[in-house]
Amino acid sequence: MKKASRSYWDSICNISRNPRMFYSMLNKISNHVSQDINTSNLIIHNNRIISNPQLQSNLFVNFFALRIQHEPIPLDYNGVHNSNLNHPIQIQETIKAIQTTRNSTPGADNIPAAWFKRLNNQQVHTLTASFQEIFITTNIPQQWKHSLIIPIPKPSKDKTIISSYRPIALTSVGVKIFERILTYKTHINIPSYSKKIPPCVYGFLPLRDNQLAIYKIQSNILEAHQQKDFFIGINLDIKSAYDSVYIDGLIQKCLHIGITCYIVKFIHHFLQDRVLQVRWRNQLSKTKVTQRGLAQGSVLSPILFAIFLFDFEDTLEEGVQVSIFADDIFIYCSHNSPDHIVKKLRRTMNNVYQWCKYWKLNISPEKSAVADLSRRRMSSHPDISYAGVPLPWKTEIKYLGFIFSKTNQNNINIKYLRTKARRKINALKSIAYNTYGPRTKDLISIANNSICSLFFTIVQQLISGRPHISTSVT
Repeated sequence: MKKASRSYWDSICNISRNPRMFYSMLNKISNHVSQDINTSNLIIHNNRIISNPQLQSNLFVNFFALRIQHEPIPLDYNGVHNSNLNHPIQIQETIKAIQTTRNSTPGADNIPAAWFKRLNNQQVHTLTASFQEIFITTNIPQQWKHSLIIPIPKPSKDKTIISSYRPIALTSVGVKIFERILTYKTHINIPSYSKKIPPCVYGFLPLRDNQLAIYKIQSNILEAHQQKDFFIGINLDIKSAYDSVYIDGLIQKCLHIGITCYIVKFIHHFLQDRVLQVRWRNQLSKTKVTQRGLAQGSVLSPILFAIFLFDFEDTLEEGVQVSIFADDIFIYCSHNSPDHIVKKLRRTMNNVYQWCKYWKLNISPEKSAVADLSRRRMSSHPDISYAGVPLPWKTEIKYLGFIFSKTNQNNINIKYLRTKARRKINALKSIAYNTYGPRTKDLISIANNSICSLFFTIVQQLISGRPHISTSVT
C-alpha cells in the first residue's frame, strides 16, 4: 500500500513539471476541497424551477448548441497551390503527435491517450494509413465531431441560471493527434505563415508567449513615464469569442495566408455540423447538431482564432498599438496631449466596431475597460465608446494575469499573486498527509513548479527596476 502510494505521488510529481497539466490537476484538487464550488441542483428557466437532472442536461445542450447563421462565402480550397501541404502523412509525424499528446480526459469514444502511446510500430503504421485516408477524403469520423460538454460554474455567478456556466469540452484524443499532425505540416511547409500574422498577435506561435506580450506593454508604459507622456489603455472583452467565429470568414483568411489544399478543406468540414452532448449530474443529454464557431477543446482552435484576428491591426489609427493574445485584446496609445490620445482611440474604436460588424464578432462594452496608466493626472475622463456605449473607466486593467495600474503597480501584482499562491498552498495542504500523502521531496517539487514560479517574473522586475522576462528558473 505504501509503495503504491509513493508510486502514485511520484507520477503526480512528474506531471507537475508540465505547468498546464499541473494547473489542471491542482484545480481539480481545489474544487474538491473548496466549499464554495458546489453545483446547484436547481436551474431556473422561463420562470420555472427545474430539478430533474435529465431535463437540466437538455436545457444546457440547447443553450450551448445555439446555431449562428452566417451567409456562405464562395471558397476555392486550392488557392495558391502548395503541393507540400498535400504530402502524405509520415509515420514519424504520427509518433511525434502521439508523444506530445497529454493524458487528458478522453472524449465520447472513451479512448485515452495512454492507449495510443502503447501502440507498436505496426499499429502506428495502420493508424497513419487511416489518418492519410481521412486527410485525402475529408471523410471525418463522427466521433471526432462529437464533443462531450461539462458545464462549469463561473466564479461569483448565480448557479441557478444556465448562462452562469461555461462549457468545458471533452473531445476525441484521436482527432487531437490528427490536429497536431496538421499543425506540424502547416509550420514546416508554409515558411511565411508566421510572418503573415503581425507581431502584435501573441500565443500559439514560436517566440510569442504571454510574457513577451506583457513585456512590450510594460516597456511602452515605462517609456511614457520617462517622457512624461499620457498613456491610456483599453482592454476589450469579446463576447463568446470562440463560439462567435465566422467559419467561412476564417477559411477565407486561412487561404489568404497560404493554408490551402487538404488542410483547409479538413478544417472547414471539421467545424461544420458538430455534435454536442452535455454530461450533468451523472446524466447525458440528448445530442444536438450545431454550427457555432470554433470547436471547444480542439488543438487547432487557438491557432485558428489567432489567424481570424490577424488583420485586426488594420483598425488602428496611426500611433495606436495593440496586443492580442487569444481573445484578450489590449489597445493603447501614448502622447503628450490627452486630447490627441482620446481622438485617436475614438477613431480606433469606431474602426473596431466596423471590423467586428463585418466579421460577426461581438464586443461587450460593459465588460471592457479604459484606464489612465500614466504618471500625469488627467483633468477628466472623457467618453470613449464602442457602438455608442461608453466604456467604463477603471483604476487598473488586468491583462494576461498581470495588473497594469497608474501607481504602485508592482505592489498590486504582488498582492494579487500572494492571494493566488495562498489558494494553491491551501490545496497542497489538503493532500499533505504523513501516512498516505506525497513525500516531502514531491511537495517541494510541486511548490517550486507551481507556487514559487508565480513570483519569478514580478520579483525579477523588482530587482532590476525594469521589465524582465524569463521563461525558466535557473
